[in-house]
Amino acid sequence: MEFSTSSPSVSSKSVSSDPAPAAASAAAPLRTKLILNFEFIASHALSVRETPHNHLWRVKAIIAGEPQQGMILNMVDVRQQFKGVIEQLANSHLNDNPLLSPSAAQTPTCETLAAHFYGAFSGIIQRDFLEQNPSVQLSAIEVELYEPNGHEWGSARLEWE
Repeated sequence: MEFSTSSPSVSSKSVSSDPAPAAASAAAPLRTKLILNFEFIASHALSVRETPHNHLWRVKAIIAGEPQQGMILNMVDVRQQFKGVIEQLANSHLNDNPLLSPSAAQTPTCETLAAHFYGAFSGIIQRDFLEQNPSVQLSAIEVELYEPNGHEWGSARLEWE
């Protein structure tokens, strides 16, 4: 199967300048979150299904921060950097992919891939984007698993607390 990235399906949720409701004002300050969506096809094998088989994997990266000059970060630049990480796994057999940690390669699941992407994307933010906006942080990674026919198995979400 061919590698594909989703069309630039990016959303940015922003807080309006209207006063926050009383319940929200008592909570922690509201932050803007930039959401970037990716997808790729790769195969894996698990102890519960040992025959290698393809899946569509969808990855959602959520970056929190305070907008500067109207944006948290330039989403085109961030997308390009993150896409490089995604492409390293696309069209591969994840159990044999040397870019995954030994534990993730042994059991490539939504949970282990979420940890992989969290580490890789956090490093990119630290290295390439933190100087542009010191308030940014990767707040969550979600990895969804689908059969090639579209059947969804589920997802795992790794969040910074």
